[in-house]
Amino acid sequence: MKQLIIIITLFLASISSSFAQENGEVIVGQDKPISTPFCTAALGWTFPDADMADKYESFMNLNANLGWKTKQNWLYIVEFGFGFGSDNAKNKDQILAGIMTREGDPFVISREGSDAGVVGYNRNLSIMGKVGKVIPLSKKRPNSGIMLTLGLGMIQHQIIYQSTLEVAEQLEGDYAYLYDRQVRGVMASGFIGYLHMSKKSYTNFYVGLEIDQAWTKSTRDYQINYNLSKNKIFQDRMFTLKVGWMFPFFGRDADKIYYF
Repeated sequence: MKQLIIIITLFLASISSSFAQENGEVIVGQDKPISTPFCTAALGWTFPDADMADKYESFMNLNANLGWKTKQNWLYIVEFGFGFGSDNAKNKDQILAGIMTREGDPFVISREGSDAGVVGYNRNLSIMGKVGKVIPLSKKRPNSGIMLTLGLGMIQHQIIYQSTLEVAEQLEGDYAYLYDRQVRGVMASGFIGYLHMSKKSYTNFYVGLEIDQAWTKSTRDYQINYNLSKNKIFQDRMFTLKVGWMFPFFGRDADKIYYF
């Protein structure tokens, strides 16, 4: 919840700053559609659904994009994603039941023979190609408007265990592969939001909702306390509130700007 509040606060601050600056100036010349390559850094908060919701609580998502925007407002994007949580793995006690010191207690025997605490969190890696369109809402802002994208790519996610207090060798190295529930598969994506491109270099951003649907299966030959077929196809779904900062590589045509 704290991360979601931070995302909303940053977004509102960006909008306020952008419009406050543009309302305080007179721009000579008409804004024109531009064609430019760009890179984007995006921050999101993800709510898992379907089979993924059985494994994880909500988590953070970071994205890095490389793309091209045409004068006709088409978008072509390659996106790299990284997702992670904070002790948000569900059913951790059941998965690690065989090595816990007491039933339902998140402690395992450490290398020194004492109790070692265990946290478990998800780690997501993804790569995706996207095609999109910007639909301007005003002739004065031909590069800004409703942003729609569709994408297709690959995703891999798993549980990462980390021992606390002491080192637990049962969860180190190759042993961790017995419990990590790693899956991999194809993912389709859809995004709807708003893109704002300004005459200023630092006020280009987008915000919106992304929906991802993945079809994944286990990558491990064997998992402890796992009662499902290795060939089972999981329906992994994610809803992500996302804010991105865009950095175009090409600037606009020169205009005179008068502040008052």
